[in-house]
Amino acid sequence: MKNRLLFCFSVFLCSYSLLAQKVDAEKIKEQITFYKNDLRGPYKDIRWFCSDGSVRQPKDPCPDNIGPGNQHARYKDEVENLGVTNHVYLGQILTYTKHDAFWDDGNNNSRLKQYQIDKYLRAVDDGWINRKSQFYRGSIQSEDEEAWGINFYKWLLSNDELLENNYYLIRQSLKDIPHNGDDNLAQLMRSQSKVLSDLYPAFMDLRVKIHAQPETKDIEKVIAFKTKHSARLSSNQTKILDELVATMTIFFKPVDLVSLQQKATLLSSTPFGETFKDYVLVHNKVTNASDLIQDTAELLVNLRTNLLTEKRPVARLQMLDISIKLEEVIFKNAPQWQPDTVEQLVDKICYLGMATAAAGYIEQYEWESLSLTKSVNLNNESTLGELTTILQSGRRLVEWSSGMVKANYQNEVDVYTNFEPLAYGFIDDKIRGSIALHLGKSVGELGDFIAKESSLTNKVLNIPNQSTIRGLNPGYAYGELVVVGGSPDAIEVSSNKIYVFQRPPADLKPIAGIATVSEGNMVSHVQLLARNLGIPNAALSDENLEDLKQFNGQNVFYAVSNKGNVIIKAEKDMSAEEVALFVKKNVKKEK
Repeated sequence: MKNRLLFCFSVFLCSYSLLAQKVDAEKIKEQITFYKNDLRGPYKDIRWFCSDGSVRQPKDPCPDNIGPGNQHARYKDEVENLGVTNHVYLGQILTYTKHDAFWDDGNNNSRLKQYQIDKYLRAVDDGWINRKSQFYRGSIQSEDEEAWGINFYKWLLSNDELLENNYYLIRQSLKDIPHNGDDNLAQLMRSQSKVLSDLYPAFMDLRVKIHAQPETKDIEKVIAFKTKHSARLSSNQTKILDELVATMTIFFKPVDLVSLQQKATLLSSTPFGETFKDYVLVHNKVTNASDLIQDTAELLVNLRTNLLTEKRPVARLQMLDISIKLEEVIFKNAPQWQPDTVEQLVDKICYLGMATAAAGYIEQYEWESLSLTKSVNLNNESTLGELTTILQSGRRLVEWSSGMVKANYQNEVDVYTNFEPLAYGFIDDKIRGSIALHLGKSVGELGDFIAKESSLTNKVLNIPNQSTIRGLNPGYAYGELVVVGGSPDAIEVSSNKIYVFQRPPADLKPIAGIATVSEGNMVSHVQLLARNLGIPNAALSDENLEDLKQFNGQNVFYAVSNKGNVIIKAEKDMSAEEVALFVKKNVKKEK
């Protein structure tokens, strides 16, 4: 009998060991491919889950004498197993999940972040693992998910320490976890434009514009594109275009500030509530973009300052929802603020920086260390040295804000990229959906001004008008210069070549060096890639690109200094000693 028990226990341990064995990425990839084509996706069936703990069939709801229940799907066994073996959670149903398990504090909040990545993948890949099961009736009940979200935030926001230490993550989660009926329209707009450009490459230029600097007038450009290409568009492509126009129309509608104030029922008698009321009275009607952004940035600061003094969880939730809408106000109106002077440009940088800090994209101590405050004493006679100091602070702010996104999500993105390469775009999407997008553009404009005024010394072969060339990411490279004036989508890039693009390919692979006309923003896809991999990157003009075509195919040395100087020299024009000096003088690691 004893031997039999020992044998059974050994079999149990062996079985448990097999169950707990980590599943490799290729196997997960196979599972995902299967789920994409399965009418039930990652789910096996639907059940009623009653308040007494009983589980009933879909057509047998919880009786009144037991109490209310929830109907939702159950995961397939192998999906459940992935959570045990790999801590990977696919197709999460919130109603199914305990609050502390979803917050996942012991694993750096991985489950919450995976939920956000899952929503991104569904947006950019036609439902992703739910491609065929998006309408699997009863699998997910939206009203139950939203009720769960409200209760989750009541639980989470009752903890001062969690809120203070995880302000950025909690605030970002509000864009994805249902709790008030809103959708992340900005992400949807970007994903629809991506899907369309993948299906119809001629849309790529508009996709780049929508991703890099979305503006209201882009709606008319999309409509004009549809009219011009109507004879060549498939019915599905036309449908996606119409959906994109509808999304953009809703997205660019002004935020209804009065309605937002009316929803904040718990804040009316609070110090922040009074300040918000005054703000709404001033800005509910059409207003000057610069005044609106300045006042909105200051209100965001006020909100973050008062958030912890407010102790009621639901009131905190209302404040955070207002914070998301105020960021949206700035994001939509930033392109409309067109500074006429360098003083106004610096003001714009300062206020966008203020809003970036108040929205949690950098830590409070980082913001204070920059001393990037409103430039009340700045005028057009300010020295280039003063402007350069502001430029350096602005660049740090942009880099730190994109660094915040990476610090929070990089680990989960790396895990998902192993079995779903599309996950790689999640961080870019987060960064370019933030105020940092417009901050990066304004900082770049200040860099252009300083470069022009100081006659920044670029040495780019022997082409004219070199003051329009601006270094974005320091580094150096040697390789064949490839100048691409037209569409890059048919170009097979090589890792040991240096490319000059009118616009880069949508999915640019690592290369030796790059310069582009269309992506001079510090948070563009190219710049984020360059920063991650240490690739020299510069922005240049259309004229510069045309002038460089005569050097296409030549081997060159390419360097971008920490100050933004750009040097390109032909290999034949440099001795070995000059090469060594070139590297030593022009590329130094920033301390």
